[in-house]
Amino acid sequence: MKIQLKSLKRICIFCFLMLTMLLTASARRQKILVLHSYHQGLNWTDNITKGILSVLNQHENIEIQFEYMDTKRRYDEEYLDEFVKLYRLKHKGIPYSLVIASDNNALYFTRDHQKEFFKDIPIVFCSIDQFDDSLIQGMNNITGVTEFIDFKQTIEQALRLHPKAKNLVVINDNITTSAVINRNHIIGFWPELHSDVNLVFLENLSIQDLVSKVKNLDDSNVILLLNFSRDQEGNYISYQENIEIIREVTQLPIYSSWDFYFNEGIVGGMLTSGFRQGKLAAEIAVKVIDGTNINSIPIVTEGYNSFQFDFNQMKRFGIEAKDLPNNSLIINQPPSFLSKHRISLIILVAFIILTMLIISYSKFKRQQNESRLIARNKELKSSRNRLLRMLDANSDGVWEHNFTKNTTYISKNIWEKLGYNADLVQNTPKFIEKLIHPDDLEIFLKERRKLENGEIDLLVVEFRIQGKNKKCMWLKAKAKILDFESEKQAINLVGTLIDITQRKLAEQRIKEDEKEIRASEKRWRSLIEQAADEIIVHDLDGNILDANFAATKLLGYMREEIIGLNISLIDHKHNLDELRGYWKQLNTEQTSLKIESVQKRKDGSTFPVESHISLIDLADSKLILTVASDISIRQETERKVLNAVIEAEENERKRFATDLHDSIGPLLSSINLYLSALAKSKLNERNEQMVSASREIVTETLINIKEISNNLSPHVLNDFGLVNAIHSFINKINLSKSINISLDSKNMEERLNQQVEVVIYRVVTELINNTIKHAEASNIQIKLAKENNSLNLIYIDDGKGFEPQDINSENSGMGLYNILSRIRSLNGTHNIQSNRETGGMMAIVNVKL
Repeated sequence: MKIQLKSLKRICIFCFLMLTMLLTASARRQKILVLHSYHQGLNWTDNITKGILSVLNQHENIEIQFEYMDTKRRYDEEYLDEFVKLYRLKHKGIPYSLVIASDNNALYFTRDHQKEFFKDIPIVFCSIDQFDDSLIQGMNNITGVTEFIDFKQTIEQALRLHPKAKNLVVINDNITTSAVINRNHIIGFWPELHSDVNLVFLENLSIQDLVSKVKNLDDSNVILLLNFSRDQEGNYISYQENIEIIREVTQLPIYSSWDFYFNEGIVGGMLTSGFRQGKLAAEIAVKVIDGTNINSIPIVTEGYNSFQFDFNQMKRFGIEAKDLPNNSLIINQPPSFLSKHRISLIILVAFIILTMLIISYSKFKRQQNESRLIARNKELKSSRNRLLRMLDANSDGVWEHNFTKNTTYISKNIWEKLGYNADLVQNTPKFIEKLIHPDDLEIFLKERRKLENGEIDLLVVEFRIQGKNKKCMWLKAKAKILDFESEKQAINLVGTLIDITQRKLAEQRIKEDEKEIRASEKRWRSLIEQAADEIIVHDLDGNILDANFAATKLLGYMREEIIGLNISLIDHKHNLDELRGYWKQLNTEQTSLKIESVQKRKDGSTFPVESHISLIDLADSKLILTVASDISIRQETERKVLNAVIEAEENERKRFATDLHDSIGPLLSSINLYLSALAKSKLNERNEQMVSASREIVTETLINIKEISNNLSPHVLNDFGLVNAIHSFINKINLSKSINISLDSKNMEERLNQQVEVVIYRVVTELINNTIKHAEASNIQIKLAKENNSLNLIYIDDGKGFEPQDINSENSGMGLYNILSRIRSLNGTHNIQSNRETGGMMAIVNVKL
């Protein structure tokens, strides 16, 4: 019992000591926070992480925690405020022994929040672009690794290795801060290169525009890929996508200065390594953790850049290793003969030595064994050749045929696939030929005879063979002659058999699918050709790919003429950029648009159309389907209806103005006479005031009725013509001196058609009223001229601007929609230009007389 108690006591003491040691070891572990500027999964950030871990993972007393700011994809004030809150929630109060800040944004974060989060915590930075002391001004306990991207040496080597280059094309987004700094840095040292090569920047582009421009570069260009992290539209693009997009559209040499593009299609350059920068920063961190004062450790400014080149890309452009700078790293370089065959050479040397020993040992027996060895060597040689030929192909089985003995052998696994017992089957030519499909047997025997007679060196034939279940299996047979007699007569052949049943079934299905597709295409083509409307299919560049019969007939082209034309050559109203604006509106939610336009025939004549535009979204491309209808007759009918409405409106205006003038006017004049007579009688003071006020009201009413009557149907327009009517209208407005209106007329001495005069008068007055009501203008200029049997009106004001497309709706509230309707009633044209930012408005109206 005492022994058991002693043992238990010892066990308890041991456990207590072990627990104490573990707690002490845990307490001694140093916590290090790695704060990355960007996100996990970005090549550059991941390389820095690998470099840091390559050092810190070797130290068991260090505990590592990672935080990613993700500022490559978002870096605005709102996001940074939210990140501060998140950091405060996750990390505040954690006793970090050291912080590693990766890239500039992480350094800025530690600097801006040092008092709250990083007070008295040593900070080691790395990968800091364009570093100077101002970036860490006011900070203490800080050192690290800068980042100097040596674009100059990369460019020098690119121009030296490609002496025929005429242009160095720099791809840069020019949106991010680092991109702008890199651009200015290159422009700054470029004159020092004393090169005749042109420096060209492709920057601030959309992805589509970048691809188009790179695709059109000829062989006189060399590409320098910088940082295309965001396109013109603000879309984030990863480094991997950068190189993949450019690599897929060009065969030109590509250089860069970052190793995350390395082995992805660039030739090479003076590459900066994220791994090395992370490793250098981690080595500094270990020194600080081990007790070195961080302020005594100098900032590291080198050791992470080196010349690196891709042998596969060098081979493409005829660059040899001797052309590269000294100490350049070359990847993908094929090994030398000695290194490649080192093991084989060792075995060969050992074999030779062993052979020499054996020969020395057995020399005295050579004579007596010579005949036996020769016979055995011949047999081994024959077996070796047979084995080599049999293993030459990757197959499902092996077959042999002896021409002398007329025997055939098929290996066991083929018989098992056919459902036969390989041990019981009749493995004879007669039985095998009976199983081969009759349609294939003649071809099989014919090809075998050709091989036997030496007409071909390799037999290759596909045939069907019937299995035990009566179903056929497709086999592909390959064979060569193995042995010959002295007269070159074939003795036997050996070959392979491959099961190709699944391939044949797939080929049959493909043929059936192709047949169905052709039938469907024929039906679709028939429907398209029978359609009465014009149908055109074109790509997103406007190049016409197909058109139906109605389109060729309506436009006057032969079908082979219209294919390949650009749609903008047919559309007389819109240019290519305007059409692309419509196409961009098409998506999965808005699959079609309806617009009115004017098309131009081959003979130059034009006609109005109503076009329905739809998006065809294919797996590998997107196309546009345009269905257009000739609306000439419809527009003519609409003009006639509109003319009738306007004419009825003008007649009603005249009738109403006449009624006001001839009916209500005399009545009010009579009331005025009675009031005058009443005023002459003796009235008290109050009644005199009432009579006087009544006379004033009646007089003002008569003036207003006269003005309303004149506005409804101005007698000046009817009696003296368009120019005098407009002068009369603007003179009344100019009396207010709130706006200055000028009218300049030319060749307007003769009267015009009454309908034209009425419509133009209404257009001018409506424009003036619209300017006074909405534009807050100071000046209006009106020019009216008759030239070459057409009437031209130019109207300009200096008021507030607007968007011209807003006037295409009756609900625009600007009165301009009514103006456009009146112009269309005369079959006239109009062009209204304005800008909301710069202000002002100009309207140009043309009417054929």
